[in-house]
Amino acid sequence: MSSDTAPSSHALRQMLRHARRAVLATTAHDHAQIPDGWPVTSMVVPACDIDGTPCLLISELADHTRHIKADNRVSLLVTNHDLAENNDGTATIETDTARLTIFGRAMPVRAATDLDRVKRRYLQTHPDAAQYAGFADFGFYRVVITAAYWVGGFGKQRRLSADKLILPDCQALIDGHDGIVAHMNADHADALSGIVGHFTTADPSVGWQMQSIDCDGMVLSANSDDIAPLRIDFPAPVRTPDEAREILVKMCKIWRA
Repeated sequence: MSSDTAPSSHALRQMLRHARRAVLATTAHDHAQIPDGWPVTSMVVPACDIDGTPCLLISELADHTRHIKADNRVSLLVTNHDLAENNDGTATIETDTARLTIFGRAMPVRAATDLDRVKRRYLQTHPDAAQYAGFADFGFYRVVITAAYWVGGFGKQRRLSADKLILPDCQALIDGHDGIVAHMNADHADALSGIVGHFTTADPSVGWQMQSIDCDGMVLSANSDDIAPLRIDFPAPVRTPDEAREILVKMCKIWRA
């Protein structure tokens, strides 16, 4: 597929960030039904770190976690859409639905600063997970990507190495994350409301606050529990607080024009 028609790395990371479920493939180890080495799939609920790296919260009691501890090589498949259910309860798979396969190694998150960040990001994406995230038999893992493979339908595909998918040099944005969020909420709530009003169909007058920011966009929350958090993707990726400021200023100028 020609590079001018394939999705950009930025678009593929956005696909990862918008996925609410994924298929995880592991290699069987001490499985009750099949020999070691057999491929096994399971459904998981992913979230993404600031640089786009997929993160998982999985139980130590699950088969796939035991498999990962023996062989941490995994694949993760996400699609643009969930399966459509027919009237008879069966599922229809549309062959032209875009899908992205990630190849990588599932690594437990152990460092305290990384664990705090990953946990916050995961629970912001999946608030219901808070009821078991603190259990001793659950742990957070990052899928450190080796390669990726996108299929957009017949004859539409793109293969990427990790350095082409995951944005490098994001440490400054990681380090500055909390400061950006605090500054925007304290000094630029009007700008956030204006951006919501211009770039989305959501009501801009419900007290939007920045919940988080990453290299591809930001998540805002309203002052009402009845309103779901809102993700706004940036038109281009950012790596530093200065780049984040520049893109937010540009979005404000577009809103005010």
